[in-house]
Amino acid sequence: MSLERLQAMRSLLKSEMEKSETFSLVLEKTGTKLQEINTKLLSLEADVKVDKWRSLPFSDHIRHTIAPISAALRVFSTVQELERSLMSCKDVLGYVSDVKRLGEALKLLSSSCVLALTWLEETIQFLSENGMPEDHPCGLRFKTSIKLLKELQMTEARAYLSGGSLCTALENLETEFERILEEEEVLSESNMRKLKTIIKRLDAHCVPSYIKIRTRVIQKRLENEYLHKTITEADNVQDIEGDIDQWRLDMEIAVKEIYEFESKLCYQVFEDVHDVPLRCFGAIASNSGLLQLLRFGSRISKCKKSPPKLLKLLDCFSTMDNIRTEFNRLFRGELCSDIRRETRELISNLVKGVCEIFWELPCQVELQRPNNPSLDGGIPKLVSVVTEYCNKLLGDKNKPVLSKILEIDLGWKKEKYQEEILIGHIYNILREIALNLDAWSSSSKETALSYIFMMNNHSHFSGLRETHLGKMMGESWLSAHEQYRDYYAALYVKESWGKLLSLLTIKSQPARRKRARESIKRTLQDFANGFDEIYTKQSDWVVEDERLRWKICQAMVRTVVPRYKSYLQSYIMLLVEEDPMRPGNDLSYTPKGLEMKLKTMFQSKEETERTNKCSHFVNKVMDLEVTQNSHLTFEAI
Repeated sequence: MSLERLQAMRSLLKSEMEKSETFSLVLEKTGTKLQEINTKLLSLEADVKVDKWRSLPFSDHIRHTIAPISAALRVFSTVQELERSLMSCKDVLGYVSDVKRLGEALKLLSSSCVLALTWLEETIQFLSENGMPEDHPCGLRFKTSIKLLKELQMTEARAYLSGGSLCTALENLETEFERILEEEEVLSESNMRKLKTIIKRLDAHCVPSYIKIRTRVIQKRLENEYLHKTITEADNVQDIEGDIDQWRLDMEIAVKEIYEFESKLCYQVFEDVHDVPLRCFGAIASNSGLLQLLRFGSRISKCKKSPPKLLKLLDCFSTMDNIRTEFNRLFRGELCSDIRRETRELISNLVKGVCEIFWELPCQVELQRPNNPSLDGGIPKLVSVVTEYCNKLLGDKNKPVLSKILEIDLGWKKEKYQEEILIGHIYNILREIALNLDAWSSSSKETALSYIFMMNNHSHFSGLRETHLGKMMGESWLSAHEQYRDYYAALYVKESWGKLLSLLTIKSQPARRKRARESIKRTLQDFANGFDEIYTKQSDWVVEDERLRWKICQAMVRTVVPRYKSYLQSYIMLLVEEDPMRPGNDLSYTPKGLEMKLKTMFQSKEETERTNKCSHFVNKVMDLEVTQNSHLTFEAI
């Protein structure tokens, strides 16, 4: 039972296996046929797509793509024309116009290329999506056009690179801009029109060039060797006096002419650009040499203290005060802060330098007291120098400046200035001079010389009537000096000639006439010797004022000659008895000769020699008269 069943099952499995093999062969044949059908379908689908692309209306898309490409090519042609025009253009305004048009054309070219590229890329995408083969000639041409347009799109960027057309054009404009700025007639109407036109094209790029060129122009004008000098406390102001005068001139020209012009130029060139004129001018002023000028002014105050330095500092302050209004108007703004700081320091140094010397002037005069001048009766140099110096301080030029400086100095100390302060200090200076004169006069061992010395100095002060110092001191002060002058003149005459004239006292003579004649002759000889001694001793003394010299000589003549003449007349007969033909032949001086001799006192050597020749001639004439007519002896004298 079980064997039969196994055999039956075996037969059934064998039968099923045979069916499976048959079915497998059938399926294999069917798959091959399906693959062939699929391949044919794909080929058919491609053919259908190509036929469909060929049958669609694409001419509008292609035509719309060609239009922007053509536009870009036309703009490129314009760019080339403008570049050729720039190479031949000679007119600045025309050149600027072409540069502007070239820049606009390049921008238009770039935007045209962008538009054309957009159309091409979208058209290619559309055609590809609608079945255009990748290797289709139309598609290939479009792709070539894309490369060319992208290259054309870079034209603008290349134009701005070094060596590019627009870069070269802008450099040429900048060169012309700089050339115009260096011209002396930069403010002419033609140049201003050119500058403004170039600025509109270059915009902010021209500002650094403008500052550089105008700074260089001013530096050349202000360059001077003295600005580099070092000044120390050992330097005398006289050694740099020429430099100071040049500095004052340069300072005034710099502010009132150079920087005034520069400010005007800045505001006219950049009048349409907000805030640029002020910044430009500030940058130029701070770097063109003005700071060096201000610093040299400050260095002047460092030189050795002396009265001449005070006068020079007054001049410097006056210069700064004269330009103060223009200075404050021009040098404002943040970029001029260094200039303002240096200016404040300069003014401070000038004020301190002036006050330091001015307040010490009385002490400086007092310090000269031990230094006795070599007395010849003349006015010591210190007296004439100090009075002249005070006159300068009180002059119309210096007094207002000095007053202003003292007012500033006292204001810094919270004190109030009054003119009496200045006047009182000048009075203190004169008081010290007076004390010096008293001390020097007292030191002289020759009393007559001390009188001449005081007479001369009082005469000097009384002669200040028409000066600023004399007007300040007043009429009573001047009159007092006149009185002292005459007082010391009288003392001099008395001291010099009083003792000598006592020899000419008329006395009763001995009874014997010969002895009497000898006594008279001895007296006259003693008088002549004494006169010569006084004359010789005082020959080097000085009377400064010619009118005063003549006045005192006349006083001596009135004092001496009448006494001498009276003495001779009293004893003339005794002299005639001795020698009737030549009475008084042994006399050293005739009254007229004595008078002429006295009139040569205090003259220069040249004047004295001329007078002595004249006196000799007069004596010869008188001798001739005496010989011819002895009874006219002294009546002719």
